Amino acid sequence: MALKTPVSEAHVRRVLAEVEAGQVTAGAVVSETDREIARRQVRGELSADEAVREAIAATLDRFPEK
Repeated sequence: MALKTPVSEAHVRRVLAEVEAGQVTAGAVVSETDREIARRQVRGELSADEAVREAIAATLDRFPEK
């Protein structure tokens, strides 16, 4: 688990709004699961690698192989 200096929820909301705006501009759809993983990463609860692993796992759950 990642550890870092705590950040305010206002900072978390601002970063997530910026990230989501970029994703929407790129034509990506941001799910609530994606938002929660990003929140946890910005708060320092997950490292970037952990966040990527969780995002991949969540995507695979949404789109299982046939």
